[in-house]
Amino acid sequence: MPGRMDLVLPGTGTAPCGEQGCKRNEIDGLEFCFWHMPEDRLDEAEEVTGVFRCRHESGCHQVAVKGTDPPRCKNHGANRGSVISKQASARVVEGRVQDRMLQIMSEQGERLLNPRPIGNPLVELLDLAAEMAEWKTIMQEIVVYLLSTERIRSAHSKVGEQLRAEVLLFERAQERYSKILQDIARLGIEHRLAALEETQVRIVEQALAAALNSTSLDIVAQEEARQVLRRELTKAAKRAG
Repeated sequence: MPGRMDLVLPGTGTAPCGEQGCKRNEIDGLEFCFWHMPEDRLDEAEEVTGVFRCRHESGCHQVAVKGTDPPRCKNHGANRGSVISKQASARVVEGRVQDRMLQIMSEQGERLLNPRPIGNPLVELLDLAAEMAEWKTIMQEIVVYLLSTERIRSAHSKVGEQLRAEVLLFERAQERYSKILQDIARLGIEHRLAALEETQVRIVEQALAAALNSTSLDIVAQEEARQVLRRELTKAAKRAG
């Protein structure tokens, strides 16, 4: 008899399978066990159980390895270490990443629908680089933890999937951080910001000079006003930094 007698899939009911001689129980409400499920009910059975049946041309009814496309069991190409098995693992990991991103987006829906206004794009890019650097460090710490000897010794399939997903997120964080740094270097953002700040200071000083010249203040009083302005601008810059 195909399959394993001790394998109980999600959605398995208490009634026996309708296939004569089968000792398994039916998928709840579908009359047959997963291995003897008729083709016209197979899609529903797969949806209920969350697993797929092997689609090999031999008519195999074994449970397919998670992530294989088309579904294949270990006896028909998805054995450990095979190309199909590695591709399946990659799909599972990518699925975990996508699920996690969807979870985060659903939890933060209000913030995504009402984002804060964008300020100076040059400053925003520098801030993004700092955030990406911190995210990269966080993912690095998580990966190091998962790779610890104690964790690996007790690893099972779920831990393995989590590890691969976290490693993938870490690698993407590295790639995106590198891209941002390349953009900053290419655009010369820090130099442009410094030049912009100098220009803004000159404009303010020129405006102040014009305003002072229109008053009856003597030269000494005007110079004192300029010094006060410089001190206040320096304080403001430090607070902003």
